[in-house]
Amino acid sequence: MSTAELFFSGSYDILVIGAGPAGSSAARAAARMGCKVLLIEKNQRIGVPVQCAELVSKWVSHHASFTSGSIIQSIETMSIHLPNGTRYEMKSPGYMLDRSLFDKELATSAILSGAEVLTGAKALETSSEGVLIEQGSKKEWIGAKVIIGADGVHSTIAKWTKQPSTKVMVALQYEVALFEPQSHADIYFHPDYEGGYAWFFPKGRTANVGMGLLPLKTSMLPELLNRFLTLLKGCGKLPRIEVVSKTGGSIPCEPRQQTVFGNTMLVGDAAGHAHPITGAGILNAVLAGEIAGRIGAEAIRRGDLRYLENYESEWRETFGDPLLYGASKRNFLEEHRNKSEIDFERLIKKTWVGFKEYYKDRRITPP
Repeated sequence: MSTAELFFSGSYDILVIGAGPAGSSAARAAARMGCKVLLIEKNQRIGVPVQCAELVSKWVSHHASFTSGSIIQSIETMSIHLPNGTRYEMKSPGYMLDRSLFDKELATSAILSGAEVLTGAKALETSSEGVLIEQGSKKEWIGAKVIIGADGVHSTIAKWTKQPSTKVMVALQYEVALFEPQSHADIYFHPDYEGGYAWFFPKGRTANVGMGLLPLKTSMLPELLNRFLTLLKGCGKLPRIEVVSKTGGSIPCEPRQQTVFGNTMLVGDAAGHAHPITGAGILNAVLAGEIAGRIGAEAIRRGDLRYLENYESEWRETFGDPLLYGASKRNFLEEHRNKSEIDFERLIKKTWVGFKEYYKDRRITPP
């Protein structure tokens, strides 16, 4: 059967664009409420390529449907390293995931809940007729009462709503062979890692080693990451450097001001739901998808698309405050990163979530 013959046609209650954690969670929630749901993914394989550091809070297990097969190992603590050799250890219970399996499990859960899934399909444009979908050599209009944009940081759906590009960080990551097992994650700060940090996240027999920076430093990323690898070798974490894969991309670092537009909702990275300081976004993506799917289904049940506005208020009530506060801390970090009079350690303590100084102004006025 040809690719064109596999094409879905018809009309749906809800069309979800993007089968990452946000999109699959939205599709599952809506399908469980009896909606006719189509979930589309532009890549041929859900979960591939992986563009993620793969560390997630253990809280995700309360909201996402996945098995232990998607968990490579548990993480209990995080070590924070400063350039002067100071090291801080913090509790940080989480999982290192196999994101490709995790995403597939979430999409499968959506299917088992009643959603239909179409891979290798792109959303090209929207009109009163619905959404123009391209799969292989075929294009067709698909009708949808509600559209959920879960198509990542460079969201096509956000562009349809005339939204400006969101503020981002750029990241590069190597997966390297890990010669000795490790049960904690490591974060490294340095003035050269402008506006960001480097990480060493163990995952069984390999580790994700990466770095995120301000976009203006994109050209420096490969050199800085290679220097970081040399540092890890020098301190004994890596006896030798053996890279098994590479990935990179952009990470949103501010929530969008608006995420509901008529019959359309934005979720996950498309909505800027990653934390502005850490870049962590999986848990918020699952939460936002869950909310969007449920609100979308209820709006259809009521026959009133104005009900979608409840998505905006609910996700903001659920996790919006930490994002807004994080965005204010990021602004402070970027404004002060190159000021010679600023003590680097104090700056990091004031702008990294693990330190008590980060929360000092939380209930007063963010810096």
